[in-house]
Amino acid sequence: FATGDCKKWLIAPKYSVVQGWYNNNYRQITKSSWRNRPYLARWYRRSGSKEDPWISIRNHGYSTSRGMVLYGGNRITVHTQALRSHDGADVYIRYKKPRVKDCSKVDGGGWQLVRHVPPGYFWHKARDQLTGHASYGIPGTQTSLQPFSVRFAHKKFNEFMFATGDCKKWLIAPRSSVIGWYSNGRRDALKSSITSGPHKIRWYRRQRQAHDPLIGLRDYHSALRTADILYAGNRIGGSLTRSLRAHYGANVYIRKKVAALACQKLDGGRWIQVRHVPAGLTWHPAKDFLRGTAVYGKKSKSITAPAWSVRFDHRQVKEFLFASGDCTKWLIAPRKSVYGWYKGKRRYIKKSSVSGRAYRARWYRRKGQWTDPWITTRDFEKVKVGKGNILYAGGGIAAGTTVVQHHSGADVYVRY
Repeated sequence: FATGDCKKWLIAPKYSVVQGWYNNNYRQITKSSWRNRPYLARWYRRSGSKEDPWISIRNHGYSTSRGMVLYGGNRITVHTQALRSHDGADVYIRYKKPRVKDCSKVDGGGWQLVRHVPPGYFWHKARDQLTGHASYGIPGTQTSLQPFSVRFAHKKFNEFMFATGDCKKWLIAPRSSVIGWYSNGRRDALKSSITSGPHKIRWYRRQRQAHDPLIGLRDYHSALRTADILYAGNRIGGSLTRSLRAHYGANVYIRKKVAALACQKLDGGRWIQVRHVPAGLTWHPAKDFLRGTAVYGKKSKSITAPAWSVRFDHRQVKEFLFASGDCTKWLIAPRKSVYGWYKGKRRYIKKSSVSGRAYRARWYRRKGQWTDPWITTRDFEKVKVGKGNILYAGGGIAAGTTVVQHHSGADVYVRY
């Protein structure tokens, strides 16, 4: 909005001008001839008032006597000082394509965009509490100007990602963590733009609350203060929407993440996966010293599946492969290196992700210690826990879990 001589002007996002009715409410201004940075000003756009909207450089009441009103309609004859002094007034529009990071490539990619809300004062139109039944609009991109939702209730997936339109803020969570009923409940998140590993966050998803779930980058009440809300429904507005206006709206993505096949091809292949623990803060629940007797969970190819273990004949096993879920860290050892009782003894490793040649490392497998064996790529005593050198521990112990936290869990394979 500008005067004819362009000495007075302001730029505002479309949603700030035309989204909703407002009566002396604050609206977003990107910049103006008065201030070269974003700020708020009070404007009017009332239902039934044909002269509205009243658009001004500063608050309407302040601007009326200072020639700072830049728009009024219906040929109204008040507040016309800028018209008389600056050669009239004009309205311009443009489409400014935002430069944003491609969110579909976060954490290895594989994401499908299923829901989008553009920047504005209201959250997603959907009232399905993220069950995937809502369908509206025309599917577009992560910065589309119009809201849309694609039906995904029938799709097989195991992870959600909630992200701002510019992808500066994002969070990945298991589907099972998002779905369910909870009120300020601590829910599992796998990683986010501010936390690199698994952690818990307090969210809301209550029965008969159509605007739920309320998903934040932090605990809900903290996220509300820091403008870190990433999901809400039923067009709820208010203070929850600050992140929408600051980051080109918000999006919901889904994907089915499966275990990488790279490990199964290592050293000639023929590996059989027998034990799995997903990303988290604890190791394998098994307490069988890797004898192959622990059986729990449901075997799955999914890298995010809950912990599981199947029976295997340890007497027939020739070699073990211990690996991180993403297979970036691994080691191969013969059966005789894994079995037997030992405490800080040097055990033979055929090869690993740190060495393509045979070498030895000190491990632990002690009687009565249900967390054993401790299988590491380096000597256990010299292991730098934060570097992710531990590839196996049992008993559900919550120590030395760098690999589990930051490398999509851990797996055990055998070869006969």
